[in-house]
Amino acid sequence: MEIIVPKLRLVEVKVDKDKGRVIILEEGKVVLDVPWNMALSIGRSLIKQAKIVEEHVKAPEIIKDQALLQRVGFPIGLTNNPDIQKEAMKEAVNSKELRKAFPGGIKSQSAVGTPTVIKKPPKEEN
Repeated sequence: MEIIVPKLRLVEVKVDKDKGRVIILEEGKVVLDVPWNMALSIGRSLIKQAKIVEEHVKAPEIIKDQALLQRVGFPIGLTNNPDIQKEAMKEAVNSKELRKAFPGGIKSQSAVGTPTVIKKPPKEEN
C-alpha cells in the first residue's frame, strides 16, 4: 500500500489519535489517517531515512572527526559509509592542519602484536 502525503509546510502540525488510528493534522486539516500499526511502520521508516539524511548533511564534520581519530592512531569508525570513510582517510593523510597538530602521529608506549619467546641455549660457565 502506498500512501502519498502532501509536503508539509513549516506550519502547525499536530499528531493525534482516535479509536486505534493515528492522525496527522496540518492547520486543523487531516493529511494522514492510518491504523496504529501502519503508523509504527511509517515512523520506523522515517527515522531510518532521517538518519541517512543526517549522515549526509553532517558528512564534513564526520570526515574531520574520523580523520583526527585516524591521525592519532585510534581506528574507530564513526560511520559505515565507505565514501565518507575514504574521504576521512584522505583527510588524515593530507590535512596540513592535522599534520602540524600531530607531527609523526602519537607515540605509543604500548607494544602491538603477540609476544614471541625466543629460546637460546644456556651460557656456558667457565
